[in-house]
Amino acid sequence: MADNKNRVYAVAILDDIFFASKIRQAAESAGLDIEFMKGAEWVAGAALSGTPSLIIVDLANKKINALELIGILKGRDNLKGARVLGYLPHVEKGLMKDALDAGYDIVLPRSRFSLELIEILSGITTVYD
Repeated sequence: MADNKNRVYAVAILDDIFFASKIRQAAESAGLDIEFMKGAEWVAGAALSGTPSLIIVDLANKKINALELIGILKGRDNLKGARVLGYLPHVEKGLMKDALDAGYDIVLPRSRFSLELIEILSGITTVYD
């Protein structure tokens, strides 16, 4: 792609291989490029090819501190335009509130995120088409 700065893509930070496969399939169906990271190392040092349209974070991922991560994401100039979506087990009501308070744009129970995944990812591509 000649101009990577205008590339429409998403980043998913999760450590669940099964769920990553599901997200990858949904992204392909939506016509969206997606990059996967297991931890927050991407935020600290990766050279980004443009600003991702969406950053998806598994709030139950034990390899990251999701509440600290959102501050880092929102603090990076090159990530300010990205929406940040967190998902978590439905029983984590306290974490849901804490994540929203910390700055996540949207937080969904994992089951709802899973059901609406293609629509969520398709919405990104249609906004930029």
